[in-house]
Amino acid sequence: MVVSSLADNKYLRYFFYVVLGELFLMGSGQDLPIVGSLTLRMLNFLVGLVISAYLFIRTDEFPKAVLGFILAYLMMMVVSFMLGIVFDSPQEYLFEDLKPLTYFYMLLFFYYMLSSELIIGKVLDILLWAVKVMTVLYLLYMLVTDILGFFSLEGYYQAVDDSGSFMFRGVGSALFYKGFIFLPIGALGFFKRKQYVWMLLTIGAIYFTYTRGLYVLLAFGLLVYYLKTHEVNIYKIIGIVLIALLFYEVAEAMELFSFGDSFAENREESDEVRFTTIREVFERITWWSLFIGHGFGQGVPERPVHMEISYLDIFHHQGLMGLFFWGALLVGILIYGNTVPSKYKETADFYITAALMIYLQSCFNPYVNNPIGMSMVMLAFVICFRLSQDENLSHSSSLQGRLPADECP
Repeated sequence: MVVSSLADNKYLRYFFYVVLGELFLMGSGQDLPIVGSLTLRMLNFLVGLVISAYLFIRTDEFPKAVLGFILAYLMMMVVSFMLGIVFDSPQEYLFEDLKPLTYFYMLLFFYYMLSSELIIGKVLDILLWAVKVMTVLYLLYMLVTDILGFFSLEGYYQAVDDSGSFMFRGVGSALFYKGFIFLPIGALGFFKRKQYVWMLLTIGAIYFTYTRGLYVLLAFGLLVYYLKTHEVNIYKIIGIVLIALLFYEVAEAMELFSFGDSFAENREESDEVRFTTIREVFERITWWSLFIGHGFGQGVPERPVHMEISYLDIFHHQGLMGLFFWGALLVGILIYGNTVPSKYKETADFYITAALMIYLQSCFNPYVNNPIGMSMVMLAFVICFRLSQDENLSHSSSLQGRLPADECP
């Protein structure tokens, strides 16, 4: 069986689209239970692994780069799991650390599914569809709560209290939803496709989250993508910065926007938790944990499980070994992305930027070591790898013909 022929199997394609839609739209993945604790994301993961194993046996391709990363990841996971056993980690903490990281094994499934220009083009379609849904629903939510006051806030607290995907910001009815990490990436996608109305609506939704990280992520993504797709000299960069500062000052003067008002709630507590966690992690470094970590299930008093900062969590559990792996994956994305044919450059630049946005946000929140952010990093790696190997890509659809103005679904 030739891998590129998978693009002709509509059932596999549709399943892949369901996997992507659930990843982009459903946040932590805990809000769509199937039976008991089995969620749709878990079911998709298990089915994806079975399909990957079947295709690995049946297909005639041997993707060394993809399999190399999977093998290295497997060895790293085995070491961390064994350390957790040796140091008698609480079983619930050990598996709580292990569970989200297993999603990386979907990398082979992504490789097999992204075998044609048609399917690669659909990834952005599905991402932007999910961002549109989140944008419209969140703007409507803010309209009927804070602006029109149709509903009391207490009811919403009760409705989402048991969900692991939502968090109230402390400013009116503002919410942070874990899936909102895709809002800045979606805004970048709308910019790429010149869908400026949707871009502005998404930026509006980002503003009303009152989340500093999303503001930074939006500005970072747009700047990096613009610089990657244009020959920009230093004078233009200075001009962009000055115009942005001027816009902010005018908005402040007209009371249209204020960072001070946006972050009026007390953020000292959350920042202090991060600093305390950092201190406790560094206090526990030994000569051997520096390289391989303390293993799964070994937390610190402030954070027994799932530290807020991804890289701190990776370093504590897997040491420099873990940080090197995720750094190597990013280097792979950059290398493959920068070697794609010119006709695919804009597509590669978008996914490089999206991966960099996930890596940046992981400095503050757990994304790169969580299926939400990990999925975007894996997609970026596979898409850049596929596009750099143009001779092995099925040209069942003209991807370059979808760029940029003609890309609208």
